[in-house]
Amino acid sequence: MVRALQTGKNAGKEWSDVPYGGLLGDTVLARVMEELIADPHSFYRSKDLEELTGCTSPSIREALKTLREYGLVTSSGDKHPVHSVNIHCKTFIALTLLAYAVLDDQDDGDCMDTAIRHYCETTLNIDQGFCTTAVSAPYRISDQARMTGSAHDVSANETYLCQHTLATEG
Repeated sequence: MVRALQTGKNAGKEWSDVPYGGLLGDTVLARVMEELIADPHSFYRSKDLEELTGCTSPSIREALKTLREYGLVTSSGDKHPVHSVNIHCKTFIALTLLAYAVLDDQDDGDCMDTAIRHYCETTLNIDQGFCTTAVSAPYRISDQARMTGSAHDVSANETYLCQHTLATEG
């Protein structure tokens, strides 16, 4: 099921027609980010991004400049630079998770959960279901579907260590 956006200037458009489901607006910067995040292992010339986004050359150059300033994109070459995603940049990881979250909200999927689990296991080296959460504001940690345990209140500036184990049916 493809849902249409309900509000704003993109009302009536399908989620897939607007970068990040319209959450970041329908700007040149959002369109360039969406294209880069969708295929982060490719190399792009400005002309490629013009064709992919339908945006003008000056606006693409400005978007790439902004993304370089944030460390999300690296560029090499003078006359016709080649641009690539800095996949080690935490902004890249966050935008990837945001893209998954928008898709999951659209079709009730679990892409973001899978990506977070993979990130925890491969990048943070968190094994066997252990997870450490540091919080800056009080909130409540509670069970998610298929997880065992109970709800816990976590205070501000407290670190909470929890172990999740998958519930088995039987």
